[in-house]
Amino acid sequence: MRHRSLQYINGITKEKIKLTTFNVLSAFIRFVKSLTNFKHKAIALFAFAVLFCLFANAQRNSGWEFTANIGGQAFYRLHKTKGVDLNPKNKIGMTFYCSATRLFSPAFGLGLFYQGGLMSNYYLKTRQPNDWTYHSVHAGGTINLSNWIYGYSSQRFYSLALRGNIGLGFSSNKESSAKTLMLGGGIQNRFALSPNLAVSLSIGITLTNANFDNTGSGSRFGGLYDVTAGIVYNIFNFQPTQKTKRKQPKGIFHR
Repeated sequence: MRHRSLQYINGITKEKIKLTTFNVLSAFIRFVKSLTNFKHKAIALFAFAVLFCLFANAQRNSGWEFTANIGGQAFYRLHKTKGVDLNPKNKIGMTFYCSATRLFSPAFGLGLFYQGGLMSNYYLKTRQPNDWTYHSVHAGGTINLSNWIYGYSSQRFYSLALRGNIGLGFSSNKESSAKTLMLGGGIQNRFALSPNLAVSLSIGITLTNANFDNTGSGSRFGGLYDVTAGIVYNIFNFQPTQKTKRKQPKGIFHR
């Protein structure tokens, strides 16, 4: 009876936690929508992300993950008419990416991301060169597929991770500036040097608004595509995941 009562109480507690979390998120979304100043929205979004990452889940299998990557990046525009502007005069720009992620398990984490770059393309109408820079901050999640599917192992050399993020971007050239909501994702290949340090090779895409390159191209939207290399450093106390073996029933052939 006592065991059933505890299960019932735990069930109620879980439902209350889910309901409370939903109410908090709903209230926060309504609050952000009520803000008219773009900077205020940015501050509210990332303050919430920081607080969530810092105070969420402090159980045994938890920790921090830090990444830093550098590489090449290009910007492409999708026209109002069908077809993609391949931007033949585009130059591969330089981009830098870093993140701090709170790990809730060997497979899942939430964190903050920064990405910036030095870009070069051209004005669609005049075909004149356009040199511009951008900075962006994001909140998002990371899933280590290898640890999720096969369990964590400190001896694993290669692992595959996915990231998804939403954030705010700011760009400028000599004549104008722009800001946009950004939606991005990427694939990260990790090659371990030690249980805490790995080399990474990543590819990513980030969708922006039409005028993020400050050219007034009239496109539907833009996209930043990058290939980067860097390092991943972990601070955690993860324990290797051991899969339990099912006990076979004893019979006349199992003595």
